[in-house]
Amino acid sequence: MHVYNIGMVAGVCATIGAASIGLAGSSLAGPFSDQFQSPSGDISCNLVNSPPLGTHTLGANFVQCDVANHDWVPPRPPPQGRRDATSTFVLMRGRVPVVAYGPGSVASPDPMDDGEMRTAGAITCSSEQSAIKCADASTGHFFRVSRDSYELG
Repeated sequence: MHVYNIGMVAGVCATIGAASIGLAGSSLAGPFSDQFQSPSGDISCNLVNSPPLGTHTLGANFVQCDVANHDWVPPRPPPQGRRDATSTFVLMRGRVPVVAYGPGSVASPDPMDDGEMRTAGAITCSSEQSAIKCADASTGHFFRVSRDSYELG
């Protein structure tokens, strides 16, 4: 299990996310960002699809889920002086999931219904009874997070 700090997550997400802001299109083949939250509102996610720019590049698919309220103990404490940091789960296509800290929750007004699925490239997220599960079909890596627990695979 890897745990990263606020700067690393913010840098990765800002770099990849900046490429997709304002690019929501009518075609699933185009770049887009889909924001959603768990039915409880405790977990907010940003699912990004940025297709390959050419024949020799991979698309940038990732999901970032911020957990505002949880009962589990993070793998390590927040960075010094940042007790307000939000626990963040990041799954990038082709990589293992990481638990990190972010500056705050992704704003997402769209709650997922139980059993609903959203997909961006190889990454698929689904809403379970009280959790969000996101998986990378290209590797089988996943994370599952709820208010009560989390699992990385």
